[in-house]
Amino acid sequence: MMHRKFRLEVTNILNITRYAIKNECLIPWVKFFWHIEAVNADIHYKLLPTDCIDVILNLADVIVYETEFNRIIAPPFHINGLRSKCSFIHQENNIRIFGITFYPHGLYPFVLKSLKEVQNKVVDLNGFSYSLTQKLKNAVNNDTAEKIIAEIENTLIDELSIKQDFVDKAQLISDFITINDDISVKSFCDERSINIKTFERLFLYYTGYTPKILRRIKRFQNTCNQLVHQHMASLTDITYDNNFTDQSYFIKEFTHFSGTAPRTFQTEKATVKENVKYKYL
Repeated sequence: MMHRKFRLEVTNILNITRYAIKNECLIPWVKFFWHIEAVNADIHYKLLPTDCIDVILNLADVIVYETEFNRIIAPPFHINGLRSKCSFIHQENNIRIFGITFYPHGLYPFVLKSLKEVQNKVVDLNGFSYSLTQKLKNAVNNDTAEKIIAEIENTLIDELSIKQDFVDKAQLISDFITINDDISVKSFCDERSINIKTFERLFLYYTGYTPKILRRIKRFQNTCNQLVHQHMASLTDITYDNNFTDQSYFIKEFTHFSGTAPRTFQTEKATVKENVKYKYL
């Protein structure tokens, strides 16, 4: 069982700066860069399931993750993989983190390894890609955040390795992620003359998840955003806006991913999503 010792009333607001991708060759793979810096922090937040993969470059005090099963002291440079379950993040004292947020299939062309290894895991980046880690260590040895972000971008450009076969497969994955939820995996594959088992294997290899699970995570994120930003929306409206068959199924699915029922989620305000102010550059 999850250890219930987390603070539900959060007074620390995270100020995160997001940086847009400047180089066009990275845009299909990298969603954005980000940076957090704080002193005397006391952060204990819930992390919700996500369809993105983060590479975390922690330059200050230790980050601790807590999952349903264990407590993880994260290596300074690590991958926080796609999550299908909520977890918790703890960090105290000084915070200085640079992050790279990748699309579900976006990390592969920089590491050239199956993403099955990072599913629901915190993975040491050095063990996963020594080359990328060493270059990122050099990138963060700059005196301003802007210079560090620029060097991180240059590092990714240098590490990017793409063949046409992967581009074609990545396009299939992207098409499925963005297509209407009413279209089943089977229908999607039939329309493109792809064997469904082959499609599921390539999806799992390049993203770490099956098509169905990633679609469920994406739908959860949509419902979560509605609950955070549309407080007056009824559960019935959210149910049918997101193609759930009925409200009880929506509540069950939401509780599975978030650890709490929808209305409880709205009142606890314990997640990063609800306690962040963004600055966009």
